[in-house]
Amino acid sequence: MLTPKNYSQDIVELSISAWFYRNRAIAGFDNPARSLYVSVRELMENSLDACEDAQVLPEVTVLLKREEEPSSTDMLSQGPETFELIVKDNGTGIPRDTIPLLLGKMLTGTKFTHKQSRGTFGLGGSLALLYGQVTTQRPIEIVTGQKGLDYGHRIKMRLDIENNTPIIIEEERLPKSESEHGTMVSFWLQGDWIRSKRRILDYFAHTAIIVPYASLFFETPDDEVIKYDRVIEVVPKPSTESKPHPRGIDVEMLKSMIASTRKRTLKSFLMGSFQRVGQTIAEEFLVSVGLQPDRVPESLEQEELVTMMNAMERYKKFLPPSGKTLSPVGTEVLQAGVQRLSPEFVIFRQRSPSVYEGHPFIIETGVAYGGQLTPGTNVIRFANRIPLLYDERSDVSYRVVRDLKLKSYGLRKEDPLTFMMHICSTKIPYKTIGKEYIADVDAVRKEIDLGFKDCLRELSKKLRSRNRAKIHRKRESRLNAYYKFTAETLSTATGREISVDRLLDSRGGTSQ
Repeated sequence: MLTPKNYSQDIVELSISAWFYRNRAIAGFDNPARSLYVSVRELMENSLDACEDAQVLPEVTVLLKREEEPSSTDMLSQGPETFELIVKDNGTGIPRDTIPLLLGKMLTGTKFTHKQSRGTFGLGGSLALLYGQVTTQRPIEIVTGQKGLDYGHRIKMRLDIENNTPIIIEEERLPKSESEHGTMVSFWLQGDWIRSKRRILDYFAHTAIIVPYASLFFETPDDEVIKYDRVIEVVPKPSTESKPHPRGIDVEMLKSMIASTRKRTLKSFLMGSFQRVGQTIAEEFLVSVGLQPDRVPESLEQEELVTMMNAMERYKKFLPPSGKTLSPVGTEVLQAGVQRLSPEFVIFRQRSPSVYEGHPFIIETGVAYGGQLTPGTNVIRFANRIPLLYDERSDVSYRVVRDLKLKSYGLRKEDPLTFMMHICSTKIPYKTIGKEYIADVDAVRKEIDLGFKDCLRELSKKLRSRNRAKIHRKRESRLNAYYKFTAETLSTATGREISVDRLLDSRGGTSQ
């Protein structure tokens, strides 16, 4: 006789950090090469965000040091090595009480709001630190200080993966001047520098394009120094937190908003909790779904909440989300950054704000041509000022460029062309949690397509103007050569010296 299995003995509860540790490949930590690149990227993003939020011109230093110098035999082989990664910035610094939570606890941070930011999920930096600990079993060290204080803090800690909590090992207060501020994070991790070197160097090069107002310093494991000085002293305005849009929520979010609201009527709840919902629209919407405007929000039943949410998706009179809370890079900054590529021509366009799934977004596109650009069509992608380097062929911008009819603009795929796309939004439509490429969303594709075509039309005009000037100079050169030959021939035949100017005067015209 079979006895029933006791399934309760097999049930295991994982903490958030334990789950992400076991599934870290979905965030880009799937091999030593990519893990090294993602770790550098995540910590740099945190540093740049800290500086930009404070409207400080960023100064970011990254040091990547081998634990041991490789032998000649090791240098010929590829494989993981142990590195110390140090990232230092001049941001505002971190208050002592929040250091362990921000850096040592998964899904704890300042980015779970309706606000544009580089980070999306609040775990990139923490997951990099977790990856370093599980591959080297060494602690993490943080040194930070805030402006106006004459002391800073140094904390050494470990991550308790099973409980998703930080464990402080050492702590001390450090003296500093009141004007000093910033944060330094240092930890050890396994990585493959040989296989990740090109990606990491490309990441610095592309970051220098999108943030030309930053000073970047990178010392590689090969003792090579990569330095990008700032070329413009303009920090884009910071993004601001926005209210959610009625078309971008679900029932659970609606329930949560009602549970936390202080508004006493549904009308005031709609007006105070959602963006661009005024008195008239709030009243008309509630009447259309059969709800009284003066009803108490907490009194809504589950079925009424579902009905209300579905009606929000269909209601046509809601105004589109405002793009005023977003922070695009701006054509002036982009122009300064792309000059690092030394193109002959470059055109940038910033599209008007648009919306998908209730979230506003702005597309900035650019096309660079000629100069020192390599022949062929290249695509450089950015999202909330993050360079996207992996999975290029899956990205919507690559697909848009692939479908462009360059011949219509007098161009060929072999021409030295570089397409640049930047999207800023409160919610980037990433296809994966690794933040490497943008999904093929119709609204986003349309804006990218229109932006690139606008740039190409302007580039086509510039090229036609340049080509006409070339043809004119070539024709003028030929005429001058002809008149010079004629003058020399006449001088020989007549025995008198005849200059080109005299010949032209006698004909009553010039070579033009």
